[in-house]
Amino acid sequence: MGLESTVEKLDKYFKRLEKGKAQKIKPSHVDKAISKLRSKEKLLLAEIEEAEKASKITRLKRKLKMVREQQERARWLKGKISKS
Repeated sequence: MGLESTVEKLDKYFKRLEKGKAQKIKPSHVDKAISKLRSKEKLLLAEIEEAEKASKITRLKRKLKMVREQQERARWLKGKISKS
């Protein structure tokens, strides 16, 4: 699952939550998304270390910021569905 599909999956989970269908969201699925986002974060950090061009570093840092925001969303979602 690529980054886009992980984000799409999280978006679907949030839509389910809004519709009151949180019981259909399995915590293990959210854990899987968090794990994938963590892996992507590690890859981006390694790429930033190796990058030489400032423009590439800037682009990678934007991606890293987005990945971290998605991780936060996923953790929030997991907390929300765990309480349900």
